[in-house]
Amino acid sequence: MANPDSYRFNSWLNRLLKQREKLLLFNQKYWGKLARKEWLVNGDRNSRFFQQSANARRKRKLVMKIKDDCGVWIDDHKLIADKFTADFNQRYLSTHRNPRVLPDLGLSKLITDLDNDELIKPPNLEEVRTTLFSIDSFKTLGPDGFGAGFFKNYWHIIKKDFFNGVSEFFTNCKMLKEINHTFITLIPKVPNRSKTNHYRPISLCSTIYKTISKILVNRLRPLLEKLISPFQNAFIPG
Repeated sequence: MANPDSYRFNSWLNRLLKQREKLLLFNQKYWGKLARKEWLVNGDRNSRFFQQSANARRKRKLVMKIKDDCGVWIDDHKLIADKFTADFNQRYLSTHRNPRVLPDLGLSKLITDLDNDELIKPPNLEEVRTTLFSIDSFKTLGPDGFGAGFFKNYWHIIKKDFFNGVSEFFTNCKMLKEINHTFITLIPKVPNRSKTNHYRPISLCSTIYKTISKILVNRLRPLLEKLISPFQNAFIPG
């Protein structure tokens, strides 16, 4: 026969545990909403909260030391930079010194001449404007320091020059070095970084470069079904 005192104790303990779970859940939701409210109110203002958030994020991305190939820590800024440069050059350098010639495999031609003409034709003003205005205004700036928001706000003034700059690429198949220049920044991939392969490099491009590449992407997107097998389209919308 069960002990009544033991049964009452277990029942009381279960109620206590349930109340504890409710309090923890309430605490999580409350502070989550409070943090979100704080970010919505002061996140984009030049406030003390914004400065603290920006400083904490910048500290997380700082590379204060890195390990060399022997596992020894390097804390000199120049040596760290040289280590990243050497590793990424080696990682992305092709092993083929001469241009490779692909053999004729007898594959059918999937892009017609009409499709190719549509891909390489010079854009009109409306296509350039639509593409530019589809870019996020607050994307990180490239080397020129002008984001998409600047070109959108002053489109009525600079639209002719901007359009001529984009059209130059499609007309002459060349791009100025100043447009092709990018900032390379390192994005941490893991919490505790100790090697160069724990960082992912991304390029911060200029707005003109983004517009040109986005025009090419928008033109190529309708043709992807011709080029990619149904078994390989995991990253294609739809």
